[in-house]
Amino acid sequence: MRQKFLVVSTAVGLLFLLLFLVSPIAFIFYFIATQMAEVAPLLASNYYFDISPSAFQGAIQVAQIGGVWRVTIRGPDMGVVLNSIWVGLLVAALDTTLGLLLAYVLAKYEFRGRSLLGVLATAPLIVVPFVNAYAIRLFLNPLWGTLNWLLSALGLPLRLDIRDLAAVAFTQILAFLPVAYLNIYTAISRVDPTLEEMANNLGASESRAARDIVMRLAMPGIATAFALTFILSVDDIAAPIIFQDYPAARKLMSFQVYQYFINSMNGQISPAAALLALILLALSLASFLAVRKYVGLKQYAMLIRQLRPKSYRPGPAGYVLIAFSYLLAIAATSPLIGALSILFVTRWASSPLPEGISLSLALDRLETVLTDPYYVRGIVNTIVYGVSATLIIVLVGILIAVAAARSRGPTANILDALATAPIAIPGLVVAYAYFLTLLPLSNVLSSCCPLLAQAIDPLYNPAPALIVGYSVRKLPFAVRAIYAGLQQLHISMEEVSLNLGASYTRTLREVVVPMLKNNIISGALIAFVYIASDVTLGVTLGTLKGIISSDHAMPITAVMSVDVQGSVNGLFYASALGLILALIQISAIILTTKVLKTRYGLII
Repeated sequence: MRQKFLVVSTAVGLLFLLLFLVSPIAFIFYFIATQMAEVAPLLASNYYFDISPSAFQGAIQVAQIGGVWRVTIRGPDMGVVLNSIWVGLLVAALDTTLGLLLAYVLAKYEFRGRSLLGVLATAPLIVVPFVNAYAIRLFLNPLWGTLNWLLSALGLPLRLDIRDLAAVAFTQILAFLPVAYLNIYTAISRVDPTLEEMANNLGASESRAARDIVMRLAMPGIATAFALTFILSVDDIAAPIIFQDYPAARKLMSFQVYQYFINSMNGQISPAAALLALILLALSLASFLAVRKYVGLKQYAMLIRQLRPKSYRPGPAGYVLIAFSYLLAIAATSPLIGALSILFVTRWASSPLPEGISLSLALDRLETVLTDPYYVRGIVNTIVYGVSATLIIVLVGILIAVAAARSRGPTANILDALATAPIAIPGLVVAYAYFLTLLPLSNVLSSCCPLLAQAIDPLYNPAPALIVGYSVRKLPFAVRAIYAGLQQLHISMEEVSLNLGASYTRTLREVVVPMLKNNIISGALIAFVYIASDVTLGVTLGTLKGIISSDHAMPITAVMSVDVQGSVNGLFYASALGLILALIQISAIILTTKVLKTRYGLII
């Protein structure tokens, strides 16, 4: 009876993933194969690959003017593909290094203010898309930006001008630092403290125990943090859009795919975009496969119970690390503070700090976004898409988690791999795959099934593609939460119910699901939060119907993108929408961590 249910749930899970994940992406390969003659010359173009000496000219320039050192950092311009790779590697390397430092300080040292540092380190998880990046742009302005204002106030003879690809990388480093920190912190916290005590008893110092015991055992978390931040960097579209007036910032694969996608709204599909999406997918999957054994469901560990890690009293070097960690956490949190403060200010255009702070002004802007049909439509769309996709995620996630946890064999392993894979698949690739498959399919069906053709036409009705796309991309978060609960639920619980004559469906409904209630709810909440703050699907598929009418199909993030790129006042309303998004995310995190007594985890 149970075996029959597992076969059915495995089949449903595989069918869902094959239909809505594998098939659309496979169609990109087919499309490229049919357009090879047109896209092949792209690979030979300097615009996409350029390793000539001219690519590195002006990457870093230093000049001394009037006793002040002026450093201009642009980064090399090696073409669209190589630019994405070096920016992604730089972001991943720095975020992993800095995240390791933060994680070690918070996991291993006892000091006053530790809780405050923890809050500052995790606060950037609250995403205010586009406005965060815009705030960083304000900080970095070489003439009146906050960074150079601080350097001047400290009396340092140094001025920094961070622009082009370096500005994009800087923005991504701050944005993705908490992702790296949380993964590494979780890994360090799970190292058995008795192993360190054994090392200490054998004469090993704190630094040697950290190097030879903690770091080695925490390597899965460190490797996962590197891979995940690399994937997030190459898929990021917010920072390139904000810095797009720098020509080099446009030469990233994510921006190119986005731009081609927007140009495709007239129905013309670009082979170049498909090729870039394919390269983007290959890079992400290569990163994912490199750490596959660490991020599979079998290695999953969002444990409710954790061993308390061994901690130390910091020495002089420890206090230096703590001070640096505070500076780092404040720097990572400042874009969020800047983004939300824009809601309250009269202007912030040519001064290092915002001017004319007014609560009534903020309330007026909030009233506008809560009453204007254009903004209300964006909020309603986000709720409808989020709730619909979350319901699908919960239903499919339960089936996949049960099948993966209670089955053995190659089919279960394939299901495990497919259920985890969306973590590594860029949203831009999913968006382009759906557009590429649904538009021709709609044209084919228009003659025989006009209503169905209209329903799936992404140019006329992108909502179904968005809901399915969200449910596929955020599925791993719910599957992992439910799978973790099943690992902690002994199978004898099910055996008792089955021995009493209940069917497995009834056992699942009346025994398993109630006992996994917290896991299911927390997984659903985390999935909903990531859906609400998702950028890539929203700014691509969400804008296909058009952005002028109040009857648009855009979620909040797409509305924010249009507003930030549209006008100065649009920036203020985007900040108001960002506050609403932030409140949604904060509520979900509090509910998950306090009410449900589970940790708000990411990957491991």
